Amino acid sequence: MQKIKNSIVDRMIAQKCTANEINFLLYVSAYQDITGRVTGVHYKDVCDATGMSIQGFYDVKASLEEKGFIVCEKCDYSDCDITIVGNAYDGEKYNRSGYINTSHNIFSKNEFYQLKAGAKLLALKLLIISFSGKGFFEIGVKKFYDKENGYQTRFGVSKRVMRSYLMSLKPFFSIVIKDGKYYITPNKNVHKNATSGAEAERYREKAVEVVLRRNRIKEPGTGKEELYNLFKQYAAKAEAERIHLVSLMDRVVKKSLEIINQGKTWIKYKIVNVKLIHKLLRENWSQPYKQKEPMPGSYELPELTPQSTGFAELYYQATHPGNQCTSDQRQRYKNKFNNFKQRNYDFEALERMLLLNDVPESSTSKA
Repeated sequence: MQKIKNSIVDRMIAQKCTANEINFLLYVSAYQDITGRVTGVHYKDVCDATGMSIQGFYDVKASLEEKGFIVCEKCDYSDCDITIVGNAYDGEKYNRSGYINTSHNIFSKNEFYQLKAGAKLLALKLLIISFSGKGFFEIGVKKFYDKENGYQTRFGVSKRVMRSYLMSLKPFFSIVIKDGKYYITPNKNVHKNATSGAEAERYREKAVEVVLRRNRIKEPGTGKEELYNLFKQYAAKAEAERIHLVSLMDRVVKKSLEIINQGKTWIKYKIVNVKLIHKLLRENWSQPYKQKEPMPGSYELPELTPQSTGFAELYYQATHPGNQCTSDQRQRYKNKFNNFKQRNYDFEALERMLLLNDVPESSTSKA
């Protein structure tokens, strides 16, 4: 389901998402299922596709979590599962609310990823308006730059900056001024690439990669194509019965490797036995997915209150029950590196205790 709801794009504009945050959301949206969940997001795949650094990947993931755009779940040592909040597909209701298809050719162009964040968000907004209406965007020039209700106000920038955003989109949009109006039309290179694979095919190919990587199978041979066919065979049934096929297939492949290696802890033979996998898939189809047990010493954060402002507030409430978090404390706990119980010592009092107490001399120091 290569789609992002219009409401999420509006939130991206309102919260002034950075260029890397926009790139991240566009990338993961290409591999989500109907619940908005993306299984097996690996940092290397995201970095290769968007050009961001490894540290940039983790910074963006944390910032999007804190802003409420995504929820992350660590289900495997090598990657994580990411859900785009509020992007689940629910049929006609989803279609009525409107969305933008992220499989369009514009999102595979390096020129798009080199744009500034504001220009990318403007491009998304122009695509939404164009595809949901006449096929182009028509607006008065004065209205576009209006200080109260114009686009420069919505984006929180000056007229000069807004104009630079618009001009930087010329490789993708035809921009014409006629009778005091802007007529902005997407170019042909914006539209969906006819030679690219279907959404379902792309999703299945990614699912196979995730299963193989999580089971550390580097040389699957013909097994890769056979796993793809299993995903294709059971896709409709899994969707109808609300079964997460990627997670189920991952568990089944792990079981098949344990059987092949006769239950040994160290997996020596990493072989894709499709007949065995298919048998286990049928046997385990109705078994619910068992969540991992929480780690010792972990805690559950309290529910978000009207006074809360994000992760920092939640963490402070969890470690300081009954107290209200100040702005300085929010800043202190913003970095997830400090996600442990802080110990506060009065070092001045400890120093006074040391100075006021006589330290006995050692017997060896006496003459």
